[in-house]
Amino acid sequence: MGEQPHSIAHQRGDGRLSAPSASRNLSPIVDAMETFVPSQGVALELASGTGEHIVAFAQAFPQVTWQPTDISAERLNSIDAWRAELGVQNMRMAQFLDASAPAWHSGPMEMIVTVNLMHLIPDETAQAVIAGVARNLAPGAVWFLYGPFRTGGQFRSEGDASFHATLSGQDPLIGYKDLETVQAWAEKAGLHTVDLIEMPANNLALVLRRTSD
Repeated sequence: MGEQPHSIAHQRGDGRLSAPSASRNLSPIVDAMETFVPSQGVALELASGTGEHIVAFAQAFPQVTWQPTDISAERLNSIDAWRAELGVQNMRMAQFLDASAPAWHSGPMEMIVTVNLMHLIPDETAQAVIAGVARNLAPGAVWFLYGPFRTGGQFRSEGDASFHATLSGQDPLIGYKDLETVQAWAEKAGLHTVDLIEMPANNLALVLRRTSD
């Protein structure tokens, strides 16, 4: 997908990567997810990055089997190293997945989670990811999408505007998405907004449910 969500991650001796932002936002994300985590089944995380988030999800919600994915071999190794280090039993080994590929299929999943991805990929790729999520969610299941967005066409803070400028300076095709645009893309794919949660540091958690067949 061309995304690099943990470019400032540092390497531990056992292969685990650690990103400062992962520990900062983890607890609020777990709290916000709790209402929507299913009572059983498999939850898929797209772009699991260092693996710090999904091991915490697995520990917080042991009734669910968690499947991490990523496109980077280094991050796939890191995810499995975190899994081994913490002895997480309800988490599968990390799998390579390009979530923008037009025909990927791993479902139906009872939940899909994505953290800090949409602002790191181009619009066309984001729409492909949304289509893949809709294709792989079980009817009635939810996608928990966390990250920074513009709302009403405006940045939510000066820091957001500055970060967007940095991202688009590196690649003019990436940067913050308008929340309303993402919701429209999702609606077209059959995913309807069921909640929008204010998160720390001006981030948002958008919860989308797949239409029942």
